[in-house]
Amino acid sequence: MLVDLKTSLQNSQLLNFINEAEVKWQVCENQYYIWLLMNDTVQSIMNKAEPSQLTLPHQQPLKGFVDELPDNANILEFGLGGASNARYFNQQKPCSQITVVEQSAAVIELFKTYFNPQKSNINTIHQSAEHFILSDQKKYHLIITDLFKSGCSLLSFINAQYFIALKNRLTPNGFAYINFIPDTPAEAELIKTYIQQTGLTIQWADKIIGFKNWVFLVKNTQPNN
Repeated sequence: MLVDLKTSLQNSQLLNFINEAEVKWQVCENQYYIWLLMNDTVQSIMNKAEPSQLTLPHQQPLKGFVDELPDNANILEFGLGGASNARYFNQQKPCSQITVVEQSAAVIELFKTYFNPQKSNINTIHQSAEHFILSDQKKYHLIITDLFKSGCSLLSFINAQYFIALKNRLTPNGFAYINFIPDTPAEAELIKTYIQQTGLTIQWADKIIGFKNWVFLVKNTQPNN
């Protein structure tokens, strides 16, 4: 069930507050949900009764990957947040290996304290996505890019070089999911161009109705060099 941001997060109480550099992190809860905020913007929502549930509209396209992935899928995610995506795949593919790269030490600690109630086997790495994707040598069946950078455009990282590195880290016929909030419509078109120039196949790309998010579902249909 999707969460209505206008009504579902009422009657809340603050569980934790952390100032980290120029970012303010908050964890709040009410009777039904626990959620993470970055500078007062909701980043992730966990349903207390069903922690593995995907609760936000931009996450729903991830469900289409479940039947396409092997049971022992190797899954990489950039951006931990409240770990909604990781919990979902851990529940759907319990034999999978899930690695999440997160630059914020505070977010990793908040995840361990509040957003892993089932003690799921999720490997967290404290590192920037930029450094990890250029240095890692493993292959992944699914790579999820779900990043938000305060004060700068994501295009400073999600650029042509990123998609070349992403393709090199995907298995043949592996998948990628990119959740991107462009500053202008032209930025979404630029992402499409980067993907196509890399030789990746766009299976679906669209703006989420009622939100700023664009989601791109991509497949590695061409052999890696």
